[in-house]
Amino acid sequence: MRRTRLAALTAGLVCAVFFMTSCSTYQNFKEAFFEKEGQAADTIRIGVLEPQTGNDSPMGDLEIQGIELAHNLVPEIAGKKVELIYADTQSNIYAAETAVDALIEKQPAIVLGSYGDAVSLIASQKLGEKQIPAIAVTATNPLITANNSYYFRVSFTDASQGRALAEYVFSALQLKQAAVVKVRDEDTSTEMVSQFSARLEKLTDDEECIVESIELPQDVKTCEKFAERLKASGAQAIFMPVSLSYAEKMFDAVDKAGINAVTFIGPKDWHSDDLIKLQQKYPQITIAVAADFTAETADGAEVETVTGSFYEEFLAAYKKAYGKDEAPEAVALGFDAYMLAVQAIEQAGDVSGTKVKDALLMTENFGGASGDISFNESGEPKKAINIDVIQEDRFVSIYTVK
Repeated sequence: MRRTRLAALTAGLVCAVFFMTSCSTYQNFKEAFFEKEGQAADTIRIGVLEPQTGNDSPMGDLEIQGIELAHNLVPEIAGKKVELIYADTQSNIYAAETAVDALIEKQPAIVLGSYGDAVSLIASQKLGEKQIPAIAVTATNPLITANNSYYFRVSFTDASQGRALAEYVFSALQLKQAAVVKVRDEDTSTEMVSQFSARLEKLTDDEECIVESIELPQDVKTCEKFAERLKASGAQAIFMPVSLSYAEKMFDAVDKAGINAVTFIGPKDWHSDDLIKLQQKYPQITIAVAADFTAETADGAEVETVTGSFYEEFLAAYKKAYGKDEAPEAVALGFDAYMLAVQAIEQAGDVSGTKVKDALLMTENFGGASGDISFNESGEPKKAINIDVIQEDRFVSIYTVK
């Protein structure tokens, strides 16, 4: 894989690769910015709203890694220093309110984050009232952007995942029936299940295409009786938008029941090293998962593209910083969020929230590390969704749904 010299990237990125406008407008652009209270005239602030402590901090750290990698590559906009200002949600919705308020007081041009749908919903309301643009990195709840025209996201929604995974079942697996497993009273998966079922029904023209629907109790200890129901249904595809802790219990039960000829299909939240470990533990089970970003494609896979123009620069920066060839997708998405923010500010020629928001809306075919991104009128990304499986202890893309 080609590796571009980071020094060349840093020197040329702003004027030659990343930005769409001419460097001849530098002085006019520079003069368009205004000095904010407590902020140097030659500084632009970008807020980073993430859990830096608490249970969600490992995921927050991944998003921050991507943001900081991009910031290291592009630390200025037209000669103005970009200052990252951080607010810790503490993985708590109550602490998040205070964190958002503190961030607003510092008057950022745009805010990136946060990990966690509930926290992002709180941020959406507060930032929307102040007309401060924001870009969610991995949060998928559609209400984050639906209720705030200033909030965007670089990851696809739960609804998009559901539809894409149904397409995979029908077109790639060539199956016309599936089973669904969810956790009882867990609202986060409701929309995904609804869209998966509706899309598969439309594709198959069969109202009974979901041959088994299981709701696991939240306190479930073992899944043996549910595995027997799956076995009796004859389903070869099992859509299971649950956490990996629930998934492991089902994998164990299916293993004991001797069910082999099935593909378990999960949401992008599964896309992690923990899933690779589960695949190693249950090698007889095929696991497919939605993905925003994957480094490789399987031989002969129906994947047109999994990366944008910043893909190789991103991987080179990640390897330099962390010594690894492969990066988690949350890091790639954080990288893209920052790059999109910088592009929008540059194209707006101002730090006014309305102008930056309008610039984001005009984004077309931004070649991010995670693929090409355009935004629709609701701030949702129009981007391909990859379907990954695990081969030789690594994720590879085997199918793309546009």
